[in-house]
Parts: sequence; C-alpha cells; structure tokens
Amino acid sequence: MDTIIKNLKIVPLEKSKFVKPFSILYTQDGKEKKWDCVEAHDSVSCVMYHKEFDSFLFVKQFRPSLWYYQKKNDICSDEPGFTYELCAGILDKGLSPEDTVVEEILEETGYEATVVKKITSSYTALGFGANRQTVFYTIIDESMKKTAGGGVDDERIELVFVKKDEILEFIYDETKVKAPNLQFALLWFLQNAKV
Repeated sequence: MDTIIKNLKIVPLEKSKFVKPFSILYTQDGKEKKWDCVEAHDSVSCVMYHKEFDSFLFVKQFRPSLWYYQKKNDICSDEPGFTYELCAGILDKGLSPEDTVVEEILEETGYEATVVKKITSSYTALGFGANRQTVFYTIIDESMKKTAGGGVDDERIELVFVKKDEILEFIYDETKVKAPNLQFALLWFLQNAKV
C-alpha cells in the first residue's frame, strides 16, 4: 500500500473529542504542586494469530505524533511516522471491551473473530493520561475473512503478516516502531497460547 503524506502542519489544539487537557493542583508533603494531564478514552487491543499462515497479523498505519517526534528529534526512519500495531480501538461507543475489539478486528483487518480471550488490562500514559487498555488474543483463519479490512471512513490501515518463527526478531527490531503492549502480548502468546 503506497501512502503519500503531504502538507503536515503543527497547530494548537483547540478542541478534541478524543483528548481533554487539564491540570491538577494538589498538596504533597506540605508542598503545593501542579500536574498537567490529558483525559483520554480507555481502549482495547488484540494479538491475532493466523493458524493457516502460521503468522501474526498486525496493522500498519501513519501516526502524526510519531512523525512529529521523529522530526523534532532528528530520528531517521525508512518509514517516518509509520507504526506496527496490534489491532486496537477506543471504548467510545458504549460497547463492552470484548464487543469493541471484535468490531475493531472486522473494521481494521476484515476478519470476523468468533472468539477473543482476555490476556490482561493495564494502565498506559501514566505520566500524563492514565487510561486503561485491555489486551486480548484471538486465533483466525481464512474462513473468517469477510472484507478487505483497512479501516473505516478515512482510515488507511495496511495489514502485515509476520511468520511465527520470525516474531522474536520482529519484537526486537527497533527499525519497526511498535508499542510495548505489542511486544508484551506477543511474548505472552508465545508462552501461554495453545495453537
């Protein structure tokens, strides 16, 4: 999938339906303090193992905040701003975490997951946001493929399969940007899932 990114501009955040910045004032050990925070939605993610391909399925997409970080810090990359991620989404529709992750899997990858199992949940962005993410896993095959995937509306998501016997190399490959939840979920899967 060829993606062309142009006309990137940095502008002040005026209003967002996804994040709400605020400050907390408090007293700790007799000292007045202030901490800047961002309120964000809780989320779900899912490690997906394709049993016929003996591969894990990830989504690859452009993340403007990563592009900004790489440019600001002069970090060279073959794919500036692009990440390899677990299929994921925010809890913003009033659905359960399980129903949300099943919906996200279909939208992003085109697979209709029949069973998702919870691995665990943890808190992310503790320094400024403190939202909770629940991580799942599922096993898929080609009989579950219903659409091309790629996201909804103007999302542009590429599907990436990585062979199981290459996954440890992938986990530690710093040229492919990924979040710690992906690395954790894969290591958990390799140690615990029965496939």
